[in-house]
Amino acid sequence: SINIHNLTFILVSTVVFFVIISIFLRITKDKANTVRLAIALLPIYPLIPLYLIPVFLIIALVLNDEYLRKVFRWRLIVFSGIDGSGKSLHSKDTALFIRSTFNIDVRCYHWFEHKLVTSLSILYAKLRGKRIVRHNLMRGQEVYTNEFRKRLRVSSAIFRPLILLIDNWIFIGATLFKNFIKGRWVICDRYFYDYFIRLKVLGYPIPKVIEWLAFNLIPKPHLLIVLDVNPLLSYKRREGEHPLWYYILARKEFKRLAIRKKGIIINTEKNYDQVQNIINKLVKKLLVAQSL
Repeated sequence: SINIHNLTFILVSTVVFFVIISIFLRITKDKANTVRLAIALLPIYPLIPLYLIPVFLIIALVLNDEYLRKVFRWRLIVFSGIDGSGKSLHSKDTALFIRSTFNIDVRCYHWFEHKLVTSLSILYAKLRGKRIVRHNLMRGQEVYTNEFRKRLRVSSAIFRPLILLIDNWIFIGATLFKNFIKGRWVICDRYFYDYFIRLKVLGYPIPKVIEWLAFNLIPKPHLLIVLDVNPLLSYKRREGEHPLWYYILARKEFKRLAIRKKGIIINTEKNYDQVQNIINKLVKKLLVAQSL
């Protein structure tokens, strides 16, 4: 009987809590003060000891409105697309545009290395007595051969996508969180998506559950821009760094990504300034939507 009463009280308290918070947010449209109110109301839960009530009240009073508003104004912009499509240049110029035009604190990150995967690959090579290659172990023309694809059919190849996901969660996730709590905008040159599209194009076996986690259990970009270019042009821009078939398949995957994640595809075969102007307009639109 006591357990049922306690459970009922907890459920009622939860409903009351969310109703009050929802009504307050709908009326005021003030996320910052909604957070403060939520913290102040947390003690209504019977599971929270009475001696902690003053702590929640103090936190709610001390939290600075302007700081909270800055955190809620945080935005994540992601540039994806095949190699040679202009991600690095446009991401840097977009950060410069945001900083100089709107005086917004913004950081641009070029995600390329995966430290955990590389470290474990080197350790694995040592244990097997193989020669250690002191560079990114995903590089080199051997990854494009049929022999390499045959080796990927073994069961151990499944671990690379999993370790890569953990690697991204740790390094990209930690960086995003650090900037989020500072209210600093982040622009990503490559993101979780790019790593897994590369693995998929190279023929790695990626279980559906890992693919779902890599594409869904991550911070969602406020603006996803997929830069698109003809594979032949990309091949020339990168001076044949990858085989032509790699660019063709990767382009198809990035187009699927844009559809799947409601990203905006921009063709970068036109004049550079024209492309950057399109991106700048998208950023302005993002700011307008933020102020509504």
